[in-house]
Formats: sequence, structure tokens, C-alpha cells
Amino acid sequence: MVEKYLIDFDGVILDSQERFLKDMKDNVDLYDWIDYLSSIEWNKFLRECEEIDESISVLNQLQKYNKLKAIITRIHAFEEGKEKLIYLREKGIEVPVLYTLPEQKKSAVVIPKKDLILVDDSYENCLDWELNGGQSLLFRPENTTDNKKMIRSLKQLL
Repeated sequence: MVEKYLIDFDGVILDSQERFLKDMKDNVDLYDWIDYLSSIEWNKFLRECEEIDESISVLNQLQKYNKLKAIITRIHAFEEGKEKLIYLREKGIEVPVLYTLPEQKKSAVVIPKKDLILVDDSYENCLDWELNGGQSLLFRPENTTDNKKMIRSLKQLL
């Protein structure tokens, strides 16, 4: 049985999660949430984000060796999902891109299986995935300890 990876987008491929949260904190009060989301130019936003440790190159290699099952990402607006898909396709990523809504568990979108490993920067997502029968790797670029369930770079998947 060949293991395949289901890889989170924000915080694993691009530093978009960190930027989104900072921008949101700087620009939004709770009553303006919908207006804020509709004001984001998602194409521009994604292109201003930093790629994390040559992640696109690694994804292309995993795809080439048939080890990349899909990319999974939370979206807050339809336009965000559309632009993430365009971004990945422009970078040569051809696997399916799956979307979750805020507060929706990834295990509800994809049924966890032992041969499908979720790579995510959220401890809660990894825990839920494992509680539902899957395997996960917690993505922590700043980690300095050796831990079999934690990786610092997608390069470790090669």
C-alpha cells in the first residue's frame, strides 16, 4: 500500500494563514466581517504571500511520484477558493483541490484512511484526523525537536 498525502494550503504551502489573520486583526471589527471578505483581492493577496521552503517544487515532485492525493484548504469566500485553484494550476499542481468551510472538519470532507496522511499546521486538524482513523503530520517549520508526527518542511516527504 502506497501512502499518499493530503496537504493543507494555508500555513503549509504559503504563509497565507498568518497574513490573513494579521490583516483581519488590523482591519476588521466583527460587524464588518462580510464587507472585509468581499474587499480582499484574493489574486493579489495570494501573490503577495511567501512560499514556504520551496513547497511548490516539493508538491510537483510528490505529484510526479503519485504520492500527492490532493490539496485541502479552508476558504472564507468563493473568490478565495477560485484564486487558490488558479494559483496552484499556474504552478503545475494538477491534483484535486478540496475546500472546507470555516468550522468544518477536514475529516468531514475526506474520509481519513491509514494510507492517506494529512499534513497540516493545525494541531486540532491533525488530532481530529487521527481520531477518525487517519494518520497525520503536524507541520511546524520552527520545530527543533525530532518527532515522528511532526515535520519542519515538505521536503521531508520526499
